[in-house]
Amino acid sequence: MPATKDEIALTFMDLAFRFGFRRTAVEDVARRLKISKKTIYEYFPTKDAMLEYALELAALQQRRRVESLLSETTALGRALQVTSIALADARAGFAQNPGVELAEPPELQTRVNDRVYGPMIRDLLEQGIAAGEFEVVDVDLTSRFVQAIGMEAVRQIHDDPVSHPEEATIQAIRRLITGESSVPPPDRKSKKARKK
Repeated sequence: MPATKDEIALTFMDLAFRFGFRRTAVEDVARRLKISKKTIYEYFPTKDAMLEYALELAALQQRRRVESLLSETTALGRALQVTSIALADARAGFAQNPGVELAEPPELQTRVNDRVYGPMIRDLLEQGIAAGEFEVVDVDLTSRFVQAIGMEAVRQIHDDPVSHPEEATIQAIRRLITGESSVPPPDRKSKKARKK
C-alpha cells in the first residue's frame, strides 16, 4: 500500500527530530517507508515543502490540544492561556528532544503559525472587541505581533533552556492587546514631595 501525504510528512518529522532537519534527506524517508523518492516528490516538490506540511500537521495537533484545555472565560484570558500552554508545550518538547533544530528559515514557521494559530488569535481578538474587553485597531497586525512575541519566546527557550521568558511574554502580549502598561505611572505627589 502506498504511503499517504501525512505518513510521508510525519515520517520526515520523526527522522528530523532524531537527526536534524538538515541531515534528514528525502532518501531517508523513502527508505523508512519503503517507497520511491518519486512517490515523495509527487506530494512534495521540495524538502522544504515537506517540512512545512509536517510542521502544519504538528501545529494543528497542538492547536486541538490547546483548545481542549482552555478554561478562561474572557477572550483576553483565553489568548493568554493559549500562549501559556503553547510555551509549556515548547519547553516540554525541547526537553524530550534535546538538540532538536528549529525550522529554518524562520519565515517557514511564521507561515505555518499564521495559517494555524492566526485564525484562532484573530477570533479571540474580535471576541474581546465585541465584548468590550479591549480595543484593537488592527486585528490582523495585532495577531501577527502576538505570534511573533510567542515565537521569540520559543526561540529563547530553545536557545537557553534555563531561561524563563514565559511571564515576560504573557505580560508583553497582555500590554499589546489591552494597551495597558504594567508599570504604574509615576505618582505626581511623590515628585512634589521630593522637590520640597
